Amino acid sequence: MHQPAPSVRKTGRRAVAVTPRAVVIGCVCVTAICLVEPYNDYEANNTWIAAHHFPIVAPFLFAFLILVVNVALESVRPSSGLSAPELITIWCMMIVTASLPTLGLAAYLIPTLLGPTYFASPENDWAQLFHHHIPSWLIPSDARAIDGFFRGLGPGQPIPWGAWIRPLGFWAAFTAALWAMMVCLSTIVRKQWVETEKFTFPLVQLPAELAQRPADGSRVAPFFNSRRMWIAFAFPVVIHTVSTLHFYYPVLPEFPLRISTWRTLATPPWSAVRPLDLNMQPSTIGLSYLMSLEVSFSLWAFYLIYKAERLLAAAMGYSQAVYGRGFVPYREMGAYVVLFAFFVWIARRHIGDIVRKARQSQSPIDDSTEPLSYRACVLGLAGSILAATVLILLAGADAFWLMLGVMAFFGVVCVVDAWLVTRGLFFIHGSFKAPDFFVAALGTARFGAANLTAIAFPKRTFFRDRRETLMPHVVNSFKLSDAGALNRRHLLVAMVIALALAVPLSFYAYLDVAYRNGAVNLGRDWIHTISPREPFNELERFLTSPTPTNWLGLLFVAVGGVVMLLLLTLRYQFIWWPLHPIGFITPGQFPMNNVWFSIFLGWLLKAVIVRQGGLKGYRAARPVFLGVVLGEACGAGVWAVIGLFTGQGYNVLYF
Repeated sequence: MHQPAPSVRKTGRRAVAVTPRAVVIGCVCVTAICLVEPYNDYEANNTWIAAHHFPIVAPFLFAFLILVVNVALESVRPSSGLSAPELITIWCMMIVTASLPTLGLAAYLIPTLLGPTYFASPENDWAQLFHHHIPSWLIPSDARAIDGFFRGLGPGQPIPWGAWIRPLGFWAAFTAALWAMMVCLSTIVRKQWVETEKFTFPLVQLPAELAQRPADGSRVAPFFNSRRMWIAFAFPVVIHTVSTLHFYYPVLPEFPLRISTWRTLATPPWSAVRPLDLNMQPSTIGLSYLMSLEVSFSLWAFYLIYKAERLLAAAMGYSQAVYGRGFVPYREMGAYVVLFAFFVWIARRHIGDIVRKARQSQSPIDDSTEPLSYRACVLGLAGSILAATVLILLAGADAFWLMLGVMAFFGVVCVVDAWLVTRGLFFIHGSFKAPDFFVAALGTARFGAANLTAIAFPKRTFFRDRRETLMPHVVNSFKLSDAGALNRRHLLVAMVIALALAVPLSFYAYLDVAYRNGAVNLGRDWIHTISPREPFNELERFLTSPTPTNWLGLLFVAVGGVVMLLLLTLRYQFIWWPLHPIGFITPGQFPMNNVWFSIFLGWLLKAVIVRQGGLKGYRAARPVFLGVVLGEACGAGVWAVIGLFTGQGYNVLYF
C-alpha cells in the first residue's frame, strides 16, 4: 500500500501554466473564507471549518465548484468548465489560507499582543517584571483599543484600526519570514519525498480524485459516478443531520459518536490515563484507511503504550504534572532531532545535488520543474532564517546567535511536522515549543529576560499550536501539482497571492468580530482569555524563579533521541518489525485524545479488507472511504452555512 494512487502519480506531461481565471476564482474563495470564518467559529460557535491540516471548508467549496459551478458552465457551453489544473490551483490557494483567520494566525496573534497589558495586575506585577523589555511600537498601547477588544465597543464606536497598523505590520513581516523558510524547506524535501521515497500523501488523494477530467459524456470526474461512493457519502450526512436536528430540537434523537470514560476512570491510579475517550469521526476513519497499515497501527498502538506509561507512573507515585509536562515534551524533542538527522542522512545525495546546483549554476542537475531554483532555495532559506532572527531582535531580544538557533530549530520542527502530515496525520500539535530546548540547555537566567520576553509573543502563534502551520499545506500542494501537471513555479505564485490577500482580510475579519462582541464574550475562552495569558504566565515564572540548566530535561531529550534511533534501526533492519517511528512522537500531543480511536477503526477495517481481498479489495473499497471523508466535509459545510443564518451551530467535528 505504499504506492500513490494512480490519479496522483506524475504524468510526465509538459507543465501546464496556471490560468488567470483560476487565480481570480481562488481569490474569491479565499476572500469568502477569511471574511466568514471568524464569525462562524467564534460568534456563531459553529463547526470549525478549519482546525487542522484537512480543513472541511476546502473539500466543501471544492465539491461546490465541481458539482454546481462546473456543471452550470458545461451546460451553457461545453468544455467551458474549470480544468483539472485550474481546480487544483484553487484547492491549493484555499488550503494554504483556510486557517489564517483563526488558529493559523489571527486568533492567536492578536490576543497575545494585548495580553501583557490587559491582564497585567498588581498581583502578577508584569509591568515591573518585563514591560520595559517590550518596544512601545510592538504592541497596541491605546487603552480603547485594548479594552474594546476584550469587552466590546459601544454602539456606533469606530474600531481603532490605527492602533493596529504598526504592530500587525511588524508581525506580518515576521510571519512572512517564517513562511519563506517553510517554502524553501518544502522545495528541498519535495523531490525526496515525492519521487524518491514515494510517500502516499493521504490528504492529497481526495482532491486529486475530485479534480480528474470527466469521462466522455460526463460533466463530472469518474469518482462521482461511483454508486458505492454515494452510499458512503450519505452515511456521515445522515448521522450528522440527525444529531444537528437534535441540537436544534432536543426532543429528537441523536447518534452518539463520543463515548466518554472520564467518570469510569475517576479513581487513582486509573485517573492518570484520562482522557481515554472513544470518539468515532467518520472522516478520520476514512483518512486512516488511506494511511499505510504500519503507520495507522503505530499511531494508536503508541498512544495506548503512552497511556500505560502514565498508569505505571501514577502507580509508582510519580506526579502526572512531572511526567506529562516534564518527561514527555523533552522526550518528543529528542525524537524530533534524531528524526530530522535521519531525514538528512537518507537524503544526503539529494541535498548534495541541491548544494552543488546552488554553488554552480552550470551544474547538470535540472531544477527547472521545482517550485524554486535550488540557488534561490538555498539563499532564501538562509535569508529567511536570518530575517526572522533580525526581526525578533528588533522586538527586544539581544542575543543574535541564540535567536538564530531558535529559528533554525523551528525549521527542524516544521520539517518533521510536514513529514507527519505526508504520512496522513492531519491533526498535529506538539507538546514542546522550539525555544524550550535552549531554555533547558542554558537555564532561564542565562537565556536572559529580554530574550525570554521577545520570544514569548510568537510562542503560542507559531511554536506551540502547530495544527495549522503552513509547511505541510505547501508540501501537499507541491505533491498535488502532479495530478494536474501544473507548473509548480506558477502554482507557488498563486499561493503567495492567496497568502498576501488572506493576511489583511484575516486581521480585519477577526478584529471586527472581537470589537463588535468583546473577546471575553466569544466562544472558546481558551483562545481569547486563557491563551493570551499563557506565555506571559510562563515568562513571569521564569523571571521570578530563575532556573539553571535543566540537566534532567536534557537527559530526557537524550532518552527520546536514543529510543527514536532504536526504532528507526529496527524498522529498516527487520522487515517484520511492526512499529513505525511516527507513533513515538505523537502520543503526548493532545489531538491523539480525539482521533486515536477513529484511527484504530480505520486501521482495523483496512486490515480486514486487505487480508480478505488483497490489493484488489483495497482499491475496490477506496472510493467508499473517500466518500465518507467527502460526505462528512460536505455535511458539516451545509450545516455550517445554516448555522451562519441561525446564529448558533452544531459542532460536527469535535476538536
